[in-house]
Amino acid sequence: MRRARRGRGVDAVRLSISATDGEWEGMRRDGARRGLSISRYLVELAERDGEGDEASMALSASEQRELLEAVREIRSLMLEGAETAPLVRDMQERVAVRFRAWASALARSGRGDALEEALAAVLGAERARAAAASLAAAPSAAPEAPAAGCQERLL
Repeated sequence: MRRARRGRGVDAVRLSISATDGEWEGMRRDGARRGLSISRYLVELAERDGEGDEASMALSASEQRELLEAVREIRSLMLEGAETAPLVRDMQERVAVRFRAWASALARSGRGDALEEALAAVLGAERARAAAASLAAAPSAAPEAPAAGCQERLL
């Protein structure tokens, strides 16, 4: 039988947990971010896990404030900033290049049905059929190069 630790109440029990150094560091960091010791952090994780998935999705008050501030900053940049137009165009061009490469690869590999299904989830069945047919009819050459000022990088 295990002996309860002093000052912890009758139900307290010592428990040994094995983890890699990286896992311990992650627990230490996540606990510290919430102002908790590793022990208290792990106990709260276990308690939260028993409450259902919704509990684990909740943000702390400070995380909510941080997220709200980030959204406000992004919105401000998008609506007011004259300097954001080139950034938005650049992002659109990067997405278009990646999309063309992905769609062309699916069409060339004979997986037009997978392409049409993915497009249907976004465009609807009728528009997806037309888009997939258009992409399949496109020359099988390499995807179009990025526009000037848009460098293609793997992330």
